[in-house]
Amino acid sequence: MKQFYIFLSFVVFNFTYGQNKNLQELLGKAFTSVDSSDYYFKMAKKAIKNKTDEGQYYFCKNARCTDFNQLDSAVIYGEKAIKLLQRKEDLNSLLTVYLNLNKVYNNQGQYEKAIDYTLKCLKIAEKENNQAWIILCYSILAVDYHDYESFEKGIEYGKKALKILEKNEKNLKKHWHTLNAIAINYDDWNKPDSALFYHKKALSYFKGSDTLSIPTTYNNIGNTLLKQKKYKEAKRWLTSGLKITEINHKKNNDIENVPYYYGLATLYTNLAIIDSELKNYSSAKDYFARAYEFSKKSNSAEKLRDLYASRAKYYTRIKDFQKAVADQEQYIKIRDSVFDEERNKVFSELEVKYQNEKKEKEILQAKANIVKKETEIKTKNTQFLILSLITIGLIVISVLIYRQQKLKRNQEQQEFELKSAIDKIETQNKLQEQRLQISRDLHDNIGSQLTFIISSVDNVKYAFDINNSKLDDKLSGISDFAKSTIIELRDTIWAMNKSEITLEDLQTRIHNFVEKAKLAKDEIDFSFDVDDDLKEVKFSSVEGMNIYRTIQEAINNAIKYASASSIKISISKKDNKMKITIKDDGVGFSFDEIKLGNGINNMKKRIDDIGGKFEINSSKNNGTFVILEIII
Repeated sequence: MKQFYIFLSFVVFNFTYGQNKNLQELLGKAFTSVDSSDYYFKMAKKAIKNKTDEGQYYFCKNARCTDFNQLDSAVIYGEKAIKLLQRKEDLNSLLTVYLNLNKVYNNQGQYEKAIDYTLKCLKIAEKENNQAWIILCYSILAVDYHDYESFEKGIEYGKKALKILEKNEKNLKKHWHTLNAIAINYDDWNKPDSALFYHKKALSYFKGSDTLSIPTTYNNIGNTLLKQKKYKEAKRWLTSGLKITEINHKKNNDIENVPYYYGLATLYTNLAIIDSELKNYSSAKDYFARAYEFSKKSNSAEKLRDLYASRAKYYTRIKDFQKAVADQEQYIKIRDSVFDEERNKVFSELEVKYQNEKKEKEILQAKANIVKKETEIKTKNTQFLILSLITIGLIVISVLIYRQQKLKRNQEQQEFELKSAIDKIETQNKLQEQRLQISRDLHDNIGSQLTFIISSVDNVKYAFDINNSKLDDKLSGISDFAKSTIIELRDTIWAMNKSEITLEDLQTRIHNFVEKAKLAKDEIDFSFDVDDDLKEVKFSSVEGMNIYRTIQEAINNAIKYASASSIKISISKKDNKMKITIKDDGVGFSFDEIKLGNGINNMKKRIDDIGGKFEINSSKNNGTFVILEIII
């Protein structure tokens, strides 16, 4: 895990520089140089131009001191860097400093401070929703709780990191780091099967030469097998881990830093335990000597604690009880410094504080979400209301437009009808004027001429003593014909003078005609009946004249040919029709024996021309029945 810190610091260091190229180059050399680090840091300090440069300078100093076990300096530079980086909101550098300080305090066995800095880092990562940093913080908390021997809590944080990784991250190094953190918790929680499961799962991500980057896994697997008393198998894994560590050391130009010391202290301690268990005491002694050397150099309370505990058992086995007691006392001293009740209380308070703050944030977030939802609902309601009003407005406008168009069409229709009516009236007026002119001409010319003919014939008859009866009859016939023509002319003029003829007018005209017929044929009994409801019915002059002439013709036919003693004229209403009947009780006729003359055909044509129906029924000795039906 310690190698991971070096990797992280270097990556972040190179990532964050960019504005002051000279400073970047100097700090890069200061961070990586074995012998001239102090010189380059002094040069870099002279190149500082602003607070951003100063923040990066202290950030780099903190990383260098952390990796090279200058713990007090690492804390001082780390706190300075945090103040400057917080102000400039340099997130990656800031979070790296927090984790460097975690490393410093973890190494010293001050786990409560280590966890405090990790939780500060985690809070910022969660606030920024930075999944990569959240995963890293969870993994480091898993290691912190492991070192504090709170294995269940360590597994809990390790699995939190793994859950996010499996959903979002493909980074092999992060997977390995998380799986390794879970495995070491299971290992020291005395659950070797689970530990080996996660160790080998971590190992499965790496193939061939890539396994050189994970010597810790070889050591951890060897450690688990050691606890299962599989010493030979464990020693094989540990020896491989030792070789890989030395190869990597060569690759890193023999740089000896805390991660290097930490790894060797672990490997040699485990190898010493195996040889001690196998009673290879000479070899075990040599391994313990190396383990002590690197544990001291790593300055790790955890490594020294493990060393003293293991070596005390070794001294007991070889019956060097004085050294055994001394190591046991050192072990108890470190253990008590790490695991006292006050620290337990601080741990609990840190965890509770973090969880409370997290819950408060979740509550605030939930409230913010509720407010957001309410705002969205309110916005949607407002939008819906506006949309509804717009829709209603459009409907109202559409209705108004439709009504306006309808009124316009009605107005146009009325104007058209009015114009048509005016045109019709004007046309009728012109026709009426023409009819009046024609009727005046008929009356003044033809009427006066006919009157002259009658007067001349009468003068001839009275002026000359006419003894020739045939001549007298002929002159009388001419006079009667002229008189009859005058009557028909008057009827025609009467019809022409009117634009409309009511049934009452027609009734009067027919009645006059019937009265004259009575005078001419007093042996015939005439009757004429009209429904009162039909008096207001109106006809055009052409319709009135056609109806009148047809009735007149029917009566004349009955007088002339039927030898009737009774002629009945009746006008009645049937539905929307006017029914006119002229019935006599004369001799009648058979349609098969006679040929109909022009009179009957003319009657039928007159009624057909005005859209009516003409019908005549007759049989010998049963009279004749003429029926007219006119739509009213």
